[in-house]
Amino acid sequence: MENSFSHCNSKGVDVSQGPPKERGDVMRIHGVINTPPVLGENAPSSSRQGTHVRYPVHDLNPNCTSKNPNMTIIFFHGIVYGINDNWKQTWTTRPMDDKEECICWPQMWIPKDLNDNVKILSLSYDSNVVTSVHNDVTEIGRNLIQSLVINSRYETLWDGPVAMVAYSFGGLVLKSLVVEMHKHVYRKQTNMLDVKTHIYCEKFLKNLKGVVFYSVPHAGGTEDLSKYFKWQCQQIAKDIAPSSLLKNMEPFNPKMEQLSIDFNKSICKNINIYAFVEGLPIDNEWGILVPRASAIRLSNNNNYIVEDANHLTICKPPSKDHLTYSKLLECLKFFMKEKNTPPMPPLPCYQVALENKAKAINNLLQKESIVALVGMGGIGKTTLSKKMYHLFHNQYEKSSFLEDVKSKHIKDVQKKLLQDLCDRKLHEHEDVNYYLDEIKQCMITKKILVVVDDVDMTNNLEALQLPIHKHATNVDCKSKILVNCRNWQELKNHVKESAKIDMALLDEEQARELFMFHAFKHANHVTNYFKNISMEIIKACGGLPLSLEILGCYLCDINDLEIWKDALRELKAGQNVTGGSDNELLWKTLRISYDHLNEDHQNMFLDIACFFIGLKKKTFCRVYWNADGSSSPMLGLQNLKDRSLIKWAKDDDLYMHEQLRDMGQNIATKVTMSRFIWKPNISLQKNQVVKNLEGISFKECENLPSFFQNGSKEFHNLRLLDLTKASPNMIENFIQSQDLNNLRWLCIQECMIKKLPNNLFNCCHLQVLHFKKCNCLQVFHLTKCNCLQFFFDILSQGLNMSICVNMKELSPSLTKLNALLELNLFGITYIHWPIECTPKP
Repeated sequence: MENSFSHCNSKGVDVSQGPPKERGDVMRIHGVINTPPVLGENAPSSSRQGTHVRYPVHDLNPNCTSKNPNMTIIFFHGIVYGINDNWKQTWTTRPMDDKEECICWPQMWIPKDLNDNVKILSLSYDSNVVTSVHNDVTEIGRNLIQSLVINSRYETLWDGPVAMVAYSFGGLVLKSLVVEMHKHVYRKQTNMLDVKTHIYCEKFLKNLKGVVFYSVPHAGGTEDLSKYFKWQCQQIAKDIAPSSLLKNMEPFNPKMEQLSIDFNKSICKNINIYAFVEGLPIDNEWGILVPRASAIRLSNNNNYIVEDANHLTICKPPSKDHLTYSKLLECLKFFMKEKNTPPMPPLPCYQVALENKAKAINNLLQKESIVALVGMGGIGKTTLSKKMYHLFHNQYEKSSFLEDVKSKHIKDVQKKLLQDLCDRKLHEHEDVNYYLDEIKQCMITKKILVVVDDVDMTNNLEALQLPIHKHATNVDCKSKILVNCRNWQELKNHVKESAKIDMALLDEEQARELFMFHAFKHANHVTNYFKNISMEIIKACGGLPLSLEILGCYLCDINDLEIWKDALRELKAGQNVTGGSDNELLWKTLRISYDHLNEDHQNMFLDIACFFIGLKKKTFCRVYWNADGSSSPMLGLQNLKDRSLIKWAKDDDLYMHEQLRDMGQNIATKVTMSRFIWKPNISLQKNQVVKNLEGISFKECENLPSFFQNGSKEFHNLRLLDLTKASPNMIENFIQSQDLNNLRWLCIQECMIKKLPNNLFNCCHLQVLHFKKCNCLQVFHLTKCNCLQFFFDILSQGLNMSICVNMKELSPSLTKLNALLELNLFGITYIHWPIECTPKP
């Protein structure tokens, strides 16, 4: 299926004569830089059928040395005739006169027209029409997973956007690769290779932004196409039967039909697919080989008929302004733009009266440079802001939604804003302060929307370096800022009184609609008994959306009227308490759902509120999982989610409403006899700590708090310990002085420690250990830790020591970790690898 160019001389390539007449002919393409394969050096030409082979992959933009480029573009070539270097033959220009030389246009043009921070790869695989040993494209696609997707040289590329470009038969290979990757994502993993393949196939498919097809026969080969390739075989080697690959080109091939169906099932629904269609026949005998109906079958966007190109020349632009290149460039730029669009914040499953309110905010933003939403927690500020962002962000050149700012480190918020607005993703070691002026410049020169959610201090807002002008007009600044805050006093110096929106409670009809959805979503109708008590509960909630949702989810599927009455009594009893803050009154409502959880699920809720917000739910399950299978943490998480006490996003990060988080932390530190210390300055009685303490957070602590300085050997119930960014001395002093026998989760991230404390591995019940970004860690010894089941950081399973750049030694005791599936040493240049740790086949 490849344009096989018969002869090539110093004047260029003659594309009109068909393939070389002798198999020994090798086409030379002048002006093409030689690009040796960078992986999979063993070509499969002599491979036995069915054997896994490593295909070469060629780097067409070696100037791009970044491990996280703006985009990775992969090119798939067509059928091979003879022994020519086929990937080069496919992607060359079409000379317009005898003086022009052919060049490899993806190599010479794309880096200049996009930028040098684009990785461009061209594949080589066994598609020889005469000597191929493969039965169909499925085998090629399966082998390409090994050569490309899980190859260590390229695995970091799949964290960013990916685009694929295919010509003719290469389109079938592309579809096969995608289908085979999709199978790995949903296949049960039984060994380390399966786990690694699953991880990187999932990343690849998630970040695949678009596909461009040049004359690909999606509907199967036509009779002309099938005859043409058989004729080509006869011209090359009359005494050799055509390869089995030509079966793919037989008319109405059911396997090729199924391949297109499987491909559609394997890609994201919103992926962009473009198609180029040949507009000319090869000659009077053969006609158009891939008709328009077949070429555009999978296209869900524009498709382009190239009037001056046939099947052999459609991917060979004569110049940059030719349709086959200019439109491809537009597609690639669009795919890159998709990368720079920040993900949309999730909306709740049911929204009441939000659209008109969001439109009112947008109308006010047209008059003011900054608008504030003010109201108590749980009243719906964040939900309304998200709705406004969903509806109107596309009216701006760039946009950013900064959620729950007060609970995040300001540096992390600054980095997200810099990435969303300026497309600058900082490396771990880079100082964000150096780039903050770019945010100001972007806000001034472009039309930007920024939503800053849940600001509790003016300092947080000022630290974002947003050019906030209280009295600015549209003439002064096209960019707009929406800020959410509970306390107007924190914003009044930055926002005009006329630009303040006081959040109102839901009216009776809106409150009824929201409660009924959550309380009766599985019922076909509501009896009068429940209808009457529902109205009383709705009235008692006072129109507060969070209360209505939590109570509705708690009462859902409960058919016992007495339980409803008990909930109403508790609700009214909480309202009768006077002297408390708005938060405390709200918590008394929210606690009704918490109090009716069983003890295990209450513990889960408190753990998440104090320690696990922002962590993966898989990590949480490992903390709770028992080797004997006696615990079922996923059921507990699902129960909490069903009650709307927690949520998780598409990436499985755990989170909860800030009022629920605050309530949980309050319960853990005051009501339950100080089970957790999640702030170092909390004052506790020693007997309470020794008896009840289950979790400690010493984030960013330089010195051990005075209460612990004398040491204690009686922390028998301590399960959770967070030492993120703590000083090495504090880590050493605390771990060495305590009895941590029951510790199950330990977080030592972003610390300057050079070695782990010796006493650490007496923690015989430790399930999860985080120590990402410990840049100074040099020696890692594992002793007496046979019970350690999981090290977890980014990978779904395994030990991730990436970016521990000074690591020099691994202990032979690493072999004691029988459950360890993967070891990630990325970024560690020199390390002593004991012979006992040598991987076995």
